[in-house]
Amino acid sequence: MAFRFATVGAAIGAGALFNGLYNAPTTAQAFSEKSELLTPPPSRSNKVFDHQFRSFKLGEVINLAEDVAVFRFLMPDANDEFSLKPCSTLQSCFKSGVHIVEQVQRFYTPITKNGTKGYFDILVKKQHDGRMTEHLFSMEVGESLFFRSVQYKMNYKPNRWSHIGMIGGGTGITPLYQVIQHAAGLEGDETKIDLVYANQTENKILLKGCLDEYEKSMNGRFKTTYVVNHADDPESWKGHTGYITKALLKEKMPAPAKDIMVMVCGPDKMMAHICGAPFGVLKAMSGGTPWQPAGGNLNNFADVEGLLGELGYLKEMVYRF
Repeated sequence: MAFRFATVGAAIGAGALFNGLYNAPTTAQAFSEKSELLTPPPSRSNKVFDHQFRSFKLGEVINLAEDVAVFRFLMPDANDEFSLKPCSTLQSCFKSGVHIVEQVQRFYTPITKNGTKGYFDILVKKQHDGRMTEHLFSMEVGESLFFRSVQYKMNYKPNRWSHIGMIGGGTGITPLYQVIQHAAGLEGDETKIDLVYANQTENKILLKGCLDEYEKSMNGRFKTTYVVNHADDPESWKGHTGYITKALLKEKMPAPAKDIMVMVCGPDKMMAHICGAPFGVLKAMSGGTPWQPAGGNLNNFADVEGLLGELGYLKEMVYRF
């Protein structure tokens, strides 16, 4: 069955959220209404997300590339406000069979700003043999998926750190973007944020327009350094070309200190190269197995290795999503 994707132009017309998502412009059934995970929708006085799985209908799909899309899910009521504490995420779930191991679950950090009414958006790259992403990319508008909130141990608070360094790759930008969004809206927060963001080419930089707008609006508190594997137009490209190096991180990241934090999120190879995230944990988080551990916590048990380890960062200075 053909995907029901909205055009990028239509998405831009629908709202400012999708302006600049890029630098340039088997239907699978979710849980039935009798699912054992189904709980009644919350009343208007309660928050929408909690530890219980709840059903949310797919309202729209914005196709950004052959393997990347924004999935918009609708709140139970049009007046419900999206609200999720950073650094926390949503755990999605669908049931593909009768056994508990066939309840496929994955974590996604929405790119929606807190206070948005009626919907939330997740940015997803289709993974080879990824059971959840295959399910998402086969869903039709009007079908449902289950979500619940999962709160990590680290909380963002104004001026908790003097300087935050961020290192992201591809769709790994989403938890970093969540923190940037939150920090930008906090009155009195003077935390400085520097982001190094890697992608294949400049035309595949996700959320670039949004990141550039925050760089303009945050009065010098936020700066982005873009890195691409190769530039489509080397003469006009103003960012870095190649891979993230120790020299680049030493230049752009805050120096190791008690009052700084470096947040890292990206593909497995990048995570291992940058901060030595254990491959055993990474495989469990990104593989096609039904269950996905709370990797944001498991990742941070290990000492920092990789480039950040060589630069002298300790595990209390680095958070690996």
